[in-house]
Amino acid sequence: MKLTIYVSFILVTIIGGVLMCTASSAQDLNAIKQQMEKRRSLIVELKNKGIAGEDKMGYLQFIGGKREKEDVVKAENQDRRKVYEAIAQKEGVTPEQVGQRRALQITNQARHGDWLQDQNGKWYQK
Repeated sequence: MKLTIYVSFILVTIIGGVLMCTASSAQDLNAIKQQMEKRRSLIVELKNKGIAGEDKMGYLQFIGGKREKEDVVKAENQDRRKVYEAIAQKEGVTPEQVGQRRALQITNQARHGDWLQDQNGKWYQK
């Protein structure tokens, strides 16, 4: 009887911990999404100026030698990495695979004039 209660307690504790981690993870992703939304106009500005483009791995990169708002690009890439890791864990793939899939989506949604990197690493303007 005591063993059954003990095992039940352990299972409830583990399940509760998993649920709390999942809820915490969802809250973290929501916070990341909000941060990314706040940066969106700055990123669009960098892209419109031809300063930043989207690489083949789903991250922002500087094009050429001109760099502006490096902190914005760095923060965006860090947040993208966190999102890719969360999706990868959920889908049982690598963050790199998620990033590459996202890069294809970005390429398809890119505006005329955006800088993109092809699968061979060559930069081109859409």
